[in-house]
Amino acid sequence: MPKIHLLSVDRTLAQRLSDAMGEHVSVEMVQSLEHSDLDGPGIVVIDHASVPADRSLSSAIGEVAQMAPGRAVVVATEDMYAGQVLQAIRAGAADVLPRGAGGAEVSEILTRVMNSTLATQGRLGRLTIVLGNDREALPMLATDMALAYSLDQTPTLLVDFTLPTSTAEAYLDLKVDYGIASAVADLDRMDTSLLSDALARHEASGLSLLTFDGGTGTEPAGVGPSDVVGLIQLLRANFAQVVVSAGSLRHGGLLRELASQAQAIEIVCSQSIRELEACRRLLDKIALDTASANRMRLLVWDYEPRVLLDGRRMADVLGVDAVMGVPTDRVRAANALNAGRPLTFDRDSAPYLLAVRRACNIAAPVRSGSSLDRMRRAILRSVERSA
Repeated sequence: MPKIHLLSVDRTLAQRLSDAMGEHVSVEMVQSLEHSDLDGPGIVVIDHASVPADRSLSSAIGEVAQMAPGRAVVVATEDMYAGQVLQAIRAGAADVLPRGAGGAEVSEILTRVMNSTLATQGRLGRLTIVLGNDREALPMLATDMALAYSLDQTPTLLVDFTLPTSTAEAYLDLKVDYGIASAVADLDRMDTSLLSDALARHEASGLSLLTFDGGTGTEPAGVGPSDVVGLIQLLRANFAQVVVSAGSLRHGGLLRELASQAQAIEIVCSQSIRELEACRRLLDKIALDTASANRMRLLVWDYEPRVLLDGRRMADVLGVDAVMGVPTDRVRAANALNAGRPLTFDRDSAPYLLAVRRACNIAAPVRSGSSLDRMRRAILRSVERSA
């Protein structure tokens, strides 16, 4: 849990900060950082009223920066005139907080600083980027991968960039009214509580969903590539696993930046010369660096061994080393999408589900007892009956 260390002796101030931040951030009032637990992400708030008269605010900020390197510092002061604020900022403070500010203002300022800290210094969740051109197969596979992570007890978020409407939204049979534009607008106050209230959630798995259109059916206006990169970075501070279905994204620079941060880059392509050429052009447009290219893998959708355009030939064309086939039943896939019931919950789609779990590096569930054990038990029961 992120922590705020408050250098103060004012319990009333400590309580106001604690009330403003809620249960997701703890506030600890201390007189010194010398024996404080500084592990994990957090910030330090200096109460200006508690700084001795013979010491300057700049020296107090400098001492905190030395004892807690890399930790953001916020100054709570009643002297909000320009000179005082400028002095604090020049000394290294990330922001200045009016000492008598109300809960909403306190929360806005401290959440903004905390989010910046989480995005740059916190333990970020694993990022998987799923690329391709098929606007049904791509988000369906990305959704089932995200479901596999979530059902494996990993807090997971799926971000679907498919337009004009989200395929993942239909596939999960969810009603989504919170999209990328709303999330970008909430960046300064985004925290675990806001996300749990705003994001659509798939009850059967616990998977959270954020869509590009936010239920509007139109591309969000006023959202730039840097906004998306910053948002994904912050979301990774709140989830252990983030799966991004690139869907309709075609901005080469944005995809290249996301890929550079991802631990896995999955390319979804069917055994079609036209789909293969479209994927090749997409990768050429992104122009991934060598390090990112080494994290790529080709997932051959609807894999059929009898098709001569096999996975290895496709991977060679795309310049990808790793390749894996994902067998699908087209009828079951169509029915799953139309019914809003993912293949993850279809017991008769075992080959597909095994491939998805393998792609996610999740071990297959262990069955209770092998066939040999069952045979032994049957023989013993037979012997017991004849005795």
